[in-house]
Amino acid sequence: MNLPLIIQQFLRSELFRYIISGSIAFACDFSVLVFTTEVLGVHYLISNVAGYAVGLIVSYLLNIKFVFNHRRFDHKQGHEFAYFTIIVFTGLAISELALWAATEYVDLPYTWSKVVSAGFVFVFNFVVKKWLLFSPARD
Repeated sequence: MNLPLIIQQFLRSELFRYIISGSIAFACDFSVLVFTTEVLGVHYLISNVAGYAVGLIVSYLLNIKFVFNHRRFDHKQGHEFAYFTIIVFTGLAISELALWAATEYVDLPYTWSKVVSAGFVFVFNFVVKKWLLFSPARD
């Protein structure tokens, strides 16, 4: 059985690969968040930073090796990682704000708040990374 062309194209797209890599990075991030909060007794907002740091490393490696077809700063990997880190830390600020607001004001458990915040961060990170880091150089 052949899949429709639009589905075949989607399965070969950067967006699809980003969804896969983002899911892996999120699983690492979320696991560290829950472990650090529940087992080590650290406040969930601090645990979120630890989880996010682990997710940053996993995400970077997957993004450069698996997800994106172009690397604008391939020849300057220090610059690329610096920009990547700035983007991700902006995403961390969004994550912290959404996590805090959903937990403290909407009264969601921090784990559900993390899932909500991840949706916002996913969209932000993909759009900015694709535009700034992983598109062909503009002449």
